Amino acid sequence: MKRRRIVRAVLGSDGKLRTTDPKTGRTAIIVPRFDPRRAKSPAASRPDADTPWLTKRELAEMTPVSVMKEVDVAAIRRRLKLSQSAFASQFGITLAVLRDWEQGRRRPDATARAFLKVIGRDPAAVRRALLAP
Repeated sequence: MKRRRIVRAVLGSDGKLRTTDPKTGRTAIIVPRFDPRRAKSPAASRPDADTPWLTKRELAEMTPVSVMKEVDVAAIRRRLKLSQSAFASQFGITLAVLRDWEQGRRRPDATARAFLKVIGRDPAAVRRALLAP
């Protein structure tokens, strides 16, 4: 197994990162793992099974979504007429996290807010999706 260590680096006047050996005082340029020249090659943008070509129509349909800044988790839960434990178990949320959200000790991140928005709109679809193998 390759050992990893923390390296102290400075940015040189030429824009390259350099490291200094503490024992000898010699400097060396740090070679990045990412080569920006290869990123612009045709092979970098070639489609594969994970990233197929998209048509102009598909690209146009990919509009960014907005996730609400605040979400009232308790209101969603009450509208579904569920207890905290039932809501948490049905939708795969930890009970402690749900309580923290409702009591204002923590705020849901963007992914959780999006999930809660979907639960609020169509809880049956979320249940079906979570129960599917």
